[in-house]
Amino acid sequence: MHKIAIALFGSRVSPRFDCAPGFRVVELDNGTINSSREVYTENFNAAQRISKLRELGVSTLICGGIDMFSAGQLDHHGVKIYSWITGEAQDALECLLQGKLQPGFMLAAGGRCCGRWRFRQGRGTGPGSGFGNSRGGGRRKGWYNP
Repeated sequence: MHKIAIALFGSRVSPRFDCAPGFRVVELDNGTINSSREVYTENFNAAQRISKLRELGVSTLICGGIDMFSAGQLDHHGVKIYSWITGEAQDALECLLQGKLQPGFMLAAGGRCCGRWRFRQGRGTGPGSGFGNSRGGGRRKGWYNP
């Protein structure tokens, strides 16, 4: 049995792991969805979220941005992380089940990739710096960027 957790913000993949109000936890059996449920973590800190995912036996995480501490802890416990995913949670799940999901995907309906986040080293606040723009931008200290 394989368990996948998707950090949620409404019906979308949450932009940040540490601020996700909940997770959709999906159990797969031979590639088929066996069950799906939502787990609420609104008042949890990052360590509590990690502990909850471990308690649930999650082996794969789909999320937006994730801090280095959380990524390191999850990786240490054998959780595969697909970070910097943007789009609807259901589309991310479909893309993963098709074997096409990669970190940094921007998803469209049906799990199609309609773009990728582009990361580059940068400083400042202008386009491409990673601070408040929609082009992907630079790498922020302390954030996991595969």
